[in-house]
Amino acid sequence: MDSRSFPLSSKTKQQILANIFGGTADVTMISDLLEPSHSYFCYYQRSVQNTRESSLTGSHQQITSLVTLLKDCKESRSSAENILHNKLLNDEFEDGNEIIEDSLNLAARILLMVPTGGFFTNGRSITLSGETKLNWENGTIEDLASKEFIPQTQMKNPVKPEKVFNAMNLERIAGIDVRWTSNLADHLRMRDDDRALEIYHYATFLRLHQNSDILPTAMVEETLRTLALLLPEHDRSVEKWFSYQETKIQKRRKLPLDPLARECGQLKTEQRQIERFQYWHDRLVVLKQVFDEVEPSNIKQWWRDRRRHVQWYTFWVAALVLGLTVIFRLVQSIEGRLQVWYAAKSSH
Repeated sequence: MDSRSFPLSSKTKQQILANIFGGTADVTMISDLLEPSHSYFCYYQRSVQNTRESSLTGSHQQITSLVTLLKDCKESRSSAENILHNKLLNDEFEDGNEIIEDSLNLAARILLMVPTGGFFTNGRSITLSGETKLNWENGTIEDLASKEFIPQTQMKNPVKPEKVFNAMNLERIAGIDVRWTSNLADHLRMRDDDRALEIYHYATFLRLHQNSDILPTAMVEETLRTLALLLPEHDRSVEKWFSYQETKIQKRRKLPLDPLARECGQLKTEQRQIERFQYWHDRLVVLKQVFDEVEPSNIKQWWRDRRRHVQWYTFWVAALVLGLTVIFRLVQSIEGRLQVWYAAKSSH
């Protein structure tokens, strides 16, 4: 904890989790989630290494102390800035504002898994990479989270997420490119003219926040349920597909997937009703509409598309009859040619 070097030992990881989530997760939970937290720590490492080193971020102890400051600071952001300004070294005063800005943004990113900072419109911005950033100018970190994560139920379109509605079929049937994101604010966000979908997969982080005062508890629980909806735990086909996704991500050297994303349970019919979702309601409605409107464009998609069972059976029965008819006529044609050939041969 006295340096910011990597890799981290198991003991250091446990201390970091205790410092960040100690008020919301007990020692037993932290111990149980230590192994699957590998994906979160890869995110933590990238965040730390992308932040300048200073007297405020020179060690993991100092970095987690920043997070504790944000959690404990019940006043505005400016009060946290004043506290940090008094901790700067003399040779850091010239760049003090930038150092404090970077340090607070790092702490917010680690605590919320949502980036802050940059240029904004109406409290948020979209970066060149397409990532959402939040504008945190005043108020507490809790105020920022409660302002961003609110129920979104403007869309009244009647949709029903059936059992076939999962991440694997979004890709295989609808041709939607599933992209895994580390930004909680981008969860279920459609991109590239509705041809790509962002899925936030850090279930370990969400479980550590289940009793949090920072993130809305109902939102955390609902996000876990969206993972259960899109990655049903007891579906073997989805399990194999997710394993393939893990391998693909690893080969591309991107942040690894959280294995607990596949262990969020499996929703029953009544639990899949769209009215059960509030925070991610509108994004689910849009996603379901895109899924329903897409028609198969190749044989593989036709075979995998079981959204309309009667239509699926009708299509393949017709295809089978057509195939048998073609084969039968081909056999008849070959048989006729052979008969002509044998007749011509015997006449000689």
